[in-house]
Amino acid sequence: MLKKISTRDLRPGMYVVDMGLSWLENPYLYSQVGVVGSEGDVLRIQREGFMEVFVDTRRSLGGDGTDGLSDEEAISAELARDLGDEDPLAPTVSLTEEMPQARALYDDSVGFARKAMDIMRKDGFVDVQAAQPMVEGILTSVTRNANALLGLSKLRSVDEYTYTHCINVAVLAVVFGRHLGFGDITLSRVGLAGLFHDLGKARVPDIILNSPRRLTPAEFGVMKRHPELGWEQVRDNPMIYDEVLAGMLEHHEKYNGLGYPRGLKGEEISIIARILAVVDVYDALTSRRVYKAAMLPHKALGLMYGMRGQDFHPGFVERFIRCLGIYPVGSVVELNTGQRGVVSQANAREPLLPEVIVVRDPKGRPAQHRRLDLSGQTAVKVVACLDPRDSGIDPGQVLGTS
Repeated sequence: MLKKISTRDLRPGMYVVDMGLSWLENPYLYSQVGVVGSEGDVLRIQREGFMEVFVDTRRSLGGDGTDGLSDEEAISAELARDLGDEDPLAPTVSLTEEMPQARALYDDSVGFARKAMDIMRKDGFVDVQAAQPMVEGILTSVTRNANALLGLSKLRSVDEYTYTHCINVAVLAVVFGRHLGFGDITLSRVGLAGLFHDLGKARVPDIILNSPRRLTPAEFGVMKRHPELGWEQVRDNPMIYDEVLAGMLEHHEKYNGLGYPRGLKGEEISIIARILAVVDVYDALTSRRVYKAAMLPHKALGLMYGMRGQDFHPGFVERFIRCLGIYPVGSVVELNTGQRGVVSQANAREPLLPEVIVVRDPKGRPAQHRRLDLSGQTAVKVVACLDPRDSGIDPGQVLGTS
């Protein structure tokens, strides 16, 4: 099991892993792969300024008693407990019916984000009123069938990341907020905070935003200002609620106090910021950038599970994984039968057994699309999650036509 710990808790024998995270968001993360050999190594790592590290507890000397379970199985066993009967994300229309409207909404929203960021760069102006229809559209689509926008949120051009990230965070935040039981008024504020959370990046030089290397202290100082830069731009706007402003300003704060810009910790961080912190990291991890490949969704969720109680408030990552499922909608998966397909519905009670649209037969040949619900049985299961680009399967096309 992957676990993020403070370097103060690092001990000889622990196995350090490199999760491929960007220095942009993780300048204090030590990630040289291998077993920590001595107390001297621990002291050296601490002296070099590293404050956090990921360890693999199963590869560490001594282990932790989970050697017989995969990460996905261990997380599933932890989450599939104490669930209520009501599903706040239960769809009211079919995925096929909602997908065309969701696709048009997503494209329009990306266009809005692009225009808003460009105006912010040039004129320092933000049209808050124009954002409201985008947020209301997202809320309506999520209420009808959240799987449509969730599926579309992972299908984007690497060159459009700055804009699609804003939309994805808004979508994921609204979906997560609905899962947590928030009403429409609060959800509209959650969505607006998500849409504007990175507004300040319009004032950060591209050479810093797209840096593949570790930022210098001066560069990271510039980067850490982006929440404040966005907040300053809209704080006097009478149409922006205090909850939205707090979400924008605090979305990079961490439960353990090691975040920015103010180093808040624990209950000092607002509820909306706690939601944005989770969905922001998930979308960043699963996005392909000019300097890094996308992490597969189930791997990203497993990584975030190891960050619970450190970066994220207790319970938030667990609830987020329960919301999306271990294999989120749009994931391309291979079954133990050899068939391949696209996840079309998560399963909160049995996270390892989602609904899948099968599109390839055991020999890899195109097959007539059919839905296969893996829940309630043990014969068929997911054995691998695949990169859509390598698999030759277009999740958006499958979800929109099946």
